[in-house]
Amino acid sequence: MQAFVACPGADCPIFLDRLIFRTKDQTHPMTDPDQEAANNRLAMKMLRRDISRVLFNWDPLCMRGLKNGELEYAPYVGPIAIMVKKGAQAPEIARHLDDLLRDEWKLPRNNQACMEAAEKIFNAGAIFRGE
Repeated sequence: MQAFVACPGADCPIFLDRLIFRTKDQTHPMTDPDQEAANNRLAMKMLRRDISRVLFNWDPLCMRGLKNGELEYAPYVGPIAIMVKKGAQAPEIARHLDDLLRDEWKLPRNNQACMEAAEKIFNAGAIFRGE
């Protein structure tokens, strides 16, 4: 017997036995590799969205209020997401953000702001650490 939840407004049941359910003690493996790949893509998409929001809220380039200002940070989201997925810790992410400040954006150092943003980005990657 399979448990499922129907998608709102659509005819596409989601079978719960194919999703990852994690507890502190154990992980139940997925039964469908395609579903696992879809979950990984979704997790990466959510991580990229979260990183984009952190960068835009930090806003070292003062883009807030400008039309499509959030797009200014788009080229930097992917490399940061890959760092997080590979297990980078907050200090390493902060160094990367500091390098962006100085080298790419030609702005003065702000170690505290870099570390605060890096910790938020690190926390957004909890899904890849199984937390």
